[in-house]
Amino acid sequence: MSGSLRKRGNSWELRAYAGTDPETGKRNWVSATVKGSRRAAQQELAELVSRVEYPRRMTSKATVTKLLIDWFDTVSPNWSPTTASQTKSVINYHVIPRLGDLPLQTLRTEDIDARYGELQRSGGPNGRPLTPSTVHRIHVVLHRALEQALRWEWLWVNPASHASPSSCEPAPVRPPSPDEIVRLPNHVSSIDLAFHAYLSLAVSTGARRSQITALRLGEVDLKSEQIGFIQALLDAKGGPVLRPTKTKRTYRVDLDTNCLKVLTAHIARAKARAEAAGVELGRSSFVFPDDPAGAAPWKLNWVTKQFIKYRTAVKLNCRLHDLRHFMATTMLNAGVPITTVSARLSHARTSTTLNVYAHAVPGSDAIAAEILSFVLKAANSRSKTSRVRRSFHRRFSGWRNIHIHRSRRPASLFRGEGRVTLTWAR
Repeated sequence: MSGSLRKRGNSWELRAYAGTDPETGKRNWVSATVKGSRRAAQQELAELVSRVEYPRRMTSKATVTKLLIDWFDTVSPNWSPTTASQTKSVINYHVIPRLGDLPLQTLRTEDIDARYGELQRSGGPNGRPLTPSTVHRIHVVLHRALEQALRWEWLWVNPASHASPSSCEPAPVRPPSPDEIVRLPNHVSSIDLAFHAYLSLAVSTGARRSQITALRLGEVDLKSEQIGFIQALLDAKGGPVLRPTKTKRTYRVDLDTNCLKVLTAHIARAKARAEAAGVELGRSSFVFPDDPAGAAPWKLNWVTKQFIKYRTAVKLNCRLHDLRHFMATTMLNAGVPITTVSARLSHARTSTTLNVYAHAVPGSDAIAAEILSFVLKAANSRSKTSRVRRSFHRRFSGWRNIHIHRSRRPASLFRGEGRVTLTWAR
């Protein structure tokens, strides 16, 4: 409904619909009175409606708490259980206690910044400071809720858009060394063959914990030496649930010879265990089951606790997720194309892989150093400037690929690792 007008003596009464109060359900109207002809009143009504519609007037006293609850109830059914649980925790423990009582219409950017400062100083347990990453997560939740308020026409502007949360620098990637990686499976293979198979898959494929625990026998192709990751196991209040992978895509990974051998032996033991229990494993049975029939997968927390126990035994200081980082950095350092590594990690975009592992991509800086050296040497010669330019153009123009070759002779530039030379190929 846009608006209405009616004759009142010598004037016209104009009414324009201004939205519904989200708290009381009452419909709001804006009215005005004008004199003149009906045609002039209709023009005034059109102008009144346009002023009210953009932005729509919001006279409700709805609070931040109401917005957060309504927003969460609306959008959380589309989230994973982990995301919903974490967001609910942020709302209940951080946002509502400090901003919940404020009416949306009075919420200002300075109010939000003040609360961020309080959280960073004493927002943690027992008055301890909250980390910048936690404050940033709180900001993300609040900003998204206020964006929903804009779509619902509860607000004109988002006061969190200009807030200043703590800068959140990504944690540096420090994967374990090959020697450390070898030490862990060697220790586990002598005491827990099933978990040894799990570690072999984690190191070889770089798959996430949720993906390996959700792996079923029907997704393992021993003849083609491949496995497919279709689902992920996630924790929820009612128990673990199976959902699509993090990127909502299925993908296949090739297995190396050693991992294939370990996985084949693990599946054979699982089938023998099921046969001894009088059951038979099928394509839907889990590769890492909690029962002989393969009906229930390993629990996620149990996997992490087992890893910590074995990690502590060999004095290894890394997380379970660092096995994924080890696979990625090792492949990139070995010269595997970034697109291949990104596909193996199941990243949605290659840029995501570069953002995390750019430091592990070799070669490009050495090429830049050699080109700069050539330019400086040419400029330092006694040739004329035009000859220098012609020489540089003849040497570099039109070349498609740059290949790096390392000689066996040591050079000071690389501290004995080998001199970098360039071969220019058409």
